[in-house]
Amino acid sequence: MPIPVRLIAGRPATILIAVLLQACARATPTPVPAPAAPPLVVPAPVVQPPITVSPVPAAPPAPAAADTARTDWHRLDYDSDRVLGVGSERALRELLAGRQPQREVLVAVIDGGIDTAHTYLRGRLWRNAREVAGNGRDDDANGYTDDVWGWNFMVTPSGQAVGAETFELTRLYAACRGTGAGRGLARPSAARCDTIATAYRDKVDEVTGTLGQIRSIERVLAQVTSALEGPVGAPLTRSTVQAFVPTNAQQEQARRTWLQLDANGLGPASIADARKAYESQATHGLDSSYFPRAVNARGSADVTGPDAGHGTHVAGIIGAERNPANAMMGIAPNVRLMALRAVPDGDERDEDVARAIRYAVDHGAQIVNMSFGKAFSPNKAAVDSAVRYAQSKGVLLVHAAGNDGENNDVVPSFPTPALSNGTRATLWLEVGASSWKGTSRLATAFSNYGQQQVDLFAPGEDILSTVPGGGVKREDGTSMAAPVVSGVAALLLAYFPRLTPADVRDIIVQSVRTFPGLTVALPGSEGQQVPFASLSRTGGLVDAYAAVKLALQREALRP
Repeated sequence: MPIPVRLIAGRPATILIAVLLQACARATPTPVPAPAAPPLVVPAPVVQPPITVSPVPAAPPAPAAADTARTDWHRLDYDSDRVLGVGSERALRELLAGRQPQREVLVAVIDGGIDTAHTYLRGRLWRNAREVAGNGRDDDANGYTDDVWGWNFMVTPSGQAVGAETFELTRLYAACRGTGAGRGLARPSAARCDTIATAYRDKVDEVTGTLGQIRSIERVLAQVTSALEGPVGAPLTRSTVQAFVPTNAQQEQARRTWLQLDANGLGPASIADARKAYESQATHGLDSSYFPRAVNARGSADVTGPDAGHGTHVAGIIGAERNPANAMMGIAPNVRLMALRAVPDGDERDEDVARAIRYAVDHGAQIVNMSFGKAFSPNKAAVDSAVRYAQSKGVLLVHAAGNDGENNDVVPSFPTPALSNGTRATLWLEVGASSWKGTSRLATAFSNYGQQQVDLFAPGEDILSTVPGGGVKREDGTSMAAPVVSGVAALLLAYFPRLTPADVRDIIVQSVRTFPGLTVALPGSEGQQVPFASLSRTGGLVDAYAAVKLALQREALRP
């Protein structure tokens, strides 16, 4: 599924519930003390795991973070801007000044759809030059009729784009019980079905419990907002509420609760989004009789679908028009974005992911961004086959690690670089999410990690990018971190035409910024401290500036 749907302000359900309970407790009439500031983490010397990286200077501890991230923070540079972004703007400004991109780079975005009318994106979209739009014919004889911007692999029996879908766990549970959602899946063994039934019941408890908490906090927010809007004025903002001097205990409690919720990103819009997402999960994701798909359907040319919010955001991070007058810009110049819709509001199906990867490869993509993931993969063999096909054609796959605060070495988030034949995909980058809030909080609380399965981290919190309807919005998640890496890879391919995607992967991995001795809170934990270097294979953060510098060095050595 599109990874951020499990989050409010980038928090997995377990962390969200704790925040909600804390906020609800603070809404009681009894005054409670303000929360203490988190302790300052001073990195202690630790033994780093043996890794091979190019000599990139480690950043010293960052100054205290401001309340709000800069809108372009993920593209900024620590050494020049004091922000732990990727340094892509500095690389363009200093290292690539006077140079022009030497080729156009095609990035396939396998996601929930892209708003093809967005003014920041429409000029950067890939167009199938051999297809005539709207004539109802397969002009290029590729098996896809009117695939001008890409393809939508998910349609209903009436030919409409699929919106809500089930969880893969629900489909397996249905296959065990012989109900509709399990259509097309072989019935698992009896022992396997017992395990699946337990996991399904746990998932029901998780979704319904979290939905109840979301509804509770929505009521709390409505109460404290009502209490404050009279004396403070509407609309409430953090600055106006902070400046407000309460005149009674009720106002003091309302002020404190409102600020606590705001500090955790729990505003009306984020809560409404989360309620909508969890209501869909409760209604459709867990429905063992729900099967929205047309059987054996090829798909449709509708690459936008009913909700293109996630895919539009991802696409903008990679390649939105680089116009300084716009509210945001993409990382990579001279990029084209191929829209491949294979991710519904629910878990994507393995067959759709495999077909989307193959379509991207066959139509010239050099990079494939995959900002989605799920806990089960019953037809992993089909996806693995497509991954090996992409690898044989030299195409780089970039995948978001997931937002459950889990160790991917232990709990996989599919698809994975670990293939079923015991090998690991070599043209693959698995990406965790980093924060702008200083080195002690470098790993976000929600990001998955893994010293064997996750390659590196990249900015993934408070990322401003495009949304349907022509606007922009901040979003959190490894779904945002993956396109940051895809954007850096596309930048390198655009300016260094002799590099292959395999070369680019090597350069990105070898040029990460490392942080010797730095300890951070283990994502998903209650503050357990671990070396940042232990959270990924490289132990580092993607660094576009260092990557461009390394590419220039390699270029100088070639005859």
